[in-house]
Amino acid sequence: MNKSNLNFELELWKKYPLIAGIDEAGRGALAGPIVVAAVILPPYFQSVFIQDSKILKPRQRNEVYKMIKKNALEYKTALKGPREVEEKNPLQATKEAMVEVSLKLKNKPNLCLVDGQEKIKIPDILSQSIIGGDRKSISIAAASIIAKVTRDAIMKSLHKKYPHYDWENNKGYPNPTHLQAIFKHGICSLHRKTYEPIKSLISGKVSYEFLCQKYNCKAN
Repeated sequence: MNKSNLNFELELWKKYPLIAGIDEAGRGALAGPIVVAAVILPPYFQSVFIQDSKILKPRQRNEVYKMIKKNALEYKTALKGPREVEEKNPLQATKEAMVEVSLKLKNKPNLCLVDGQEKIKIPDILSQSIIGGDRKSISIAAASIIAKVTRDAIMKSLHKKYPHYDWENNKGYPNPTHLQAIFKHGICSLHRKTYEPIKSLISGKVSYEFLCQKYNCKAN
């Protein structure tokens, strides 16, 4: 694991004792919700185990998730389902969830550090967006872990109802197994119809055979 030195807020804590890290999981998935998490760690809290969720193995992520829950001053999550993602577009739905999760916190943050380049406006709370924040800020990295583990648990639960999509393993992302299942069984209510290749599949403007070839899936 390529560990990062997540010390972005060390100086900020002097001025802002309550810093919330905010990150999302699932924005690029074809199915299921987008999950946004906000985490407030104690000032000057450090742990080499808290890293960007994407570089942690599942077992590591689950263990660090427990550690964050134990040590955090507070953490919250907010979800945006497939219909909201379709209606508002993924970026707007994510930004709304980031505002919502910030306002859920009982301890009002002095500052919210948000992963990404898009700026969000939170009523009465200062916010700062950081590109690649999950590899710079321990607060954002902690939020990435809470969001990822929470969403993975949701997708594993949904897998029981829709086992042929293999969400237990692909978590709704467009890997070959998931795409093959979509081409074979069609989509369900939890899929995002504005995402490709689902959008092309249901529009009828592109042939099924073409999509199978493009995404390297076998035709029925």
